[in-house]
Amino acid sequence: MKYPDLFNAEISRIGVAESRAYNLEAGILMASMVTTSLGPRGMEKMYVDILEEVTVTKHGGAFLRKIDADHPAAKAVVDAVNTVDTHTGDGTVTAAVLIGGLLSRAQGLMRRGIPVSVVIRGLEMGQKYLMGALDDISIEADTEDRRTRRRIVATCLAGKVMAESVADGRRLVDLILEAVERVTDKTGRVDVDMIKIEEKSGSSVDIEIVRGTLIDKPSDDAAMPRRLADVRVLLLNDPLEATRTKTESVIEMTSPDHMSLFKERQDADVLDTVRRVVDSGAGLVVSRKGIGDEARRYLAERGIASIRRVKYNDLWWLERSTGARTCYSVDDISEDELGTADMVYQRTVGGDPMVFVESRTARSVTILLRAVSKRYTDEFHRTVLNAARALENFVKEPQVVYGGGACEAVLAGRLRGMAPLVEGKEQKVLEGFADALEDIPRTLATNAGMNPLDVIPKMRSLYLTKPAGWWGVDAATRSVACMPNVIETSAVKRQIIKTAVEAVNQILAVDDVFMKDLIDNTHCHIDGTVHAHKDPGRNHNHWEQEGIEQRQMHQYY
Repeated sequence: MKYPDLFNAEISRIGVAESRAYNLEAGILMASMVTTSLGPRGMEKMYVDILEEVTVTKHGGAFLRKIDADHPAAKAVVDAVNTVDTHTGDGTVTAAVLIGGLLSRAQGLMRRGIPVSVVIRGLEMGQKYLMGALDDISIEADTEDRRTRRRIVATCLAGKVMAESVADGRRLVDLILEAVERVTDKTGRVDVDMIKIEEKSGSSVDIEIVRGTLIDKPSDDAAMPRRLADVRVLLLNDPLEATRTKTESVIEMTSPDHMSLFKERQDADVLDTVRRVVDSGAGLVVSRKGIGDEARRYLAERGIASIRRVKYNDLWWLERSTGARTCYSVDDISEDELGTADMVYQRTVGGDPMVFVESRTARSVTILLRAVSKRYTDEFHRTVLNAARALENFVKEPQVVYGGGACEAVLAGRLRGMAPLVEGKEQKVLEGFADALEDIPRTLATNAGMNPLDVIPKMRSLYLTKPAGWWGVDAATRSVACMPNVIETSAVKRQIIKTAVEAVNQILAVDDVFMKDLIDNTHCHIDGTVHAHKDPGRNHNHWEQEGIEQRQMHQYY
């Protein structure tokens, strides 16, 4: 709708009723894209980008980040799912399902004449109640209990491609548990960033953990040793080669002999620098910058291995695995900047040479993932991070609940029982909130090939007749059963509920949209003038006339 003489001619107003309807539909549609990926029997999504690179994943956050959504409400859903992924590393699809369920119930309530402000207030009341109810039903667990840790990891891996591809699932769980235990400090805090993940093509049977850092580069020279034991490690952020000056400089030479003298002097300066490295006692030199030919030859002759131009993150991980500190000036190498490694060796993995730097006391580890293709190693990467983040959440907040939709069913029952105690229309909002929570076991049942019309009534009946059990959807047996082995952290559930309510209320709070018309013909003239117009350029005269009319070049972008 246009408003002449009130707004700019390019401003359009969508309208209150239309704006809210479009926002709700956009949010519901975006959330529904990943609904079928929930649970062990969920389906995978495929995204093909502009370069025809394929991403296949069940990770809700990874998939929605690929979608280039234009609608603000759709972007709000994507941001909410990403928030859950950032804070907990798990539960992204569950968050999307809950957001979609809350938006659908809000849409139905508003069609029945309940004001938006009442819906927002009712959702806030429901969130506050559920936070207390979640604390009440959560089970305190021992963070040192390996059995509980194992069940948390197994729940994260259930139904993922990684778990189905690896023949020995128990070994995979043990590998992740060992990686997390090695990056746990003396206070019990887990730092997932200490776990480096490398990907190489190959068989998933060959997935392994390296007690240290794995560098995806070979040593610099074939003459350098391929295996070193009990070696000192020097990390450099300073070049061991002749470098150009950062400012313009001129060297005048009046004789051809001056050129050879200059080269000899330059090499001598480099060798003087390399001698300082040798005198430090280092057996392995890892530099973020270059190492020249003469320097590499000199190091190789003295049995020292070197790796040049490694990534900054690799130096960071090497600091944690060897105890070294990055040296920023070769002229001043101190003893405390050197680290130690029990074993350094080079090995060919997936057709590429890689250097392994291992140490018994390493505070960082590397997980080497192997799969038949890049799309599978990427999915393995996401799965391992999810499991590690789940253990990190468990250590921070040692409270657990049972999965398979059991936690959501218990919370829905409690919320539905509390709703009659609330006066006013907020009672209906709380009932809708409870129904939205039950969308999670309902979706799990649907994805497992079960009839949700049978599953939800049976779960409600079991919780009334046998309240001591945690009844959920067992996708393996396609039945409603007690879920003692499916454990999730309370921190994930808490973050999902909070984020879902905030995202839905943000969408509901917008009642009108004003939009400026898009102009495609934005362009720059050769004289540097940038402007835009709706016509293709025929009806304007923005070029200069000198003698004869000459149209300047346009560059459209």
